[in-house]
Amino acid sequence: MSIDLGPGLRDAAKEPRRRMSWVLAGPRWVLRRSGEAAGTREIRGGARLIRHLAAVLRRGQPAGAGPVADENGRLDAAATAFVMGISENELRRIWAIRRKQSARVAWGCFAAGWGFLALWAWQAMGTPWTQERVWAAVQFLPFCAAFFVLSFRSAWQNWQLRTGQLGSAGDYLRTAEPFWPSAG
Repeated sequence: MSIDLGPGLRDAAKEPRRRMSWVLAGPRWVLRRSGEAAGTREIRGGARLIRHLAAVLRRGQPAGAGPVADENGRLDAAATAFVMGISENELRRIWAIRRKQSARVAWGCFAAGWGFLALWAWQAMGTPWTQERVWAAVQFLPFCAAFFVLSFRSAWQNWQLRTGQLGSAGDYLRTAEPFWPSAG
């Protein structure tokens, strides 16, 4: 971020002088400095980013962007490959790669979740009983929860690719098939 030195120290060719502008120079300078101190440029940039992300979410996925399934929820590899403009063998290769990735991510997030939970327990045991201990516990637990949720989501995706059907999270939890993700 560059520092604006004020109206008196700028290049005169860039900004023409208005009559009696010197009267408002002080208040303008104070407003600019208070805006810089408050971070208005960064706040506006963040607001633009949020508006853009909200617009992207409202638009949603274009039709035909995801996998094609029949009325029973079974994945149709031929139709999905046709919609994506690739061969069926290429699609099956992509699905196999994604299945391996989802298994690695699921197991990695599961291990990270347990690791963060162990660190949380260790930190909770080693900190004296104060208000900071409770606050540290409250701040640490969302990381554990985030890793466990990401692990579940990746395992669910792995199950969908493994069984070849689009199913809800409840279907995944109620399945008779192996629950744990596998790359093979």
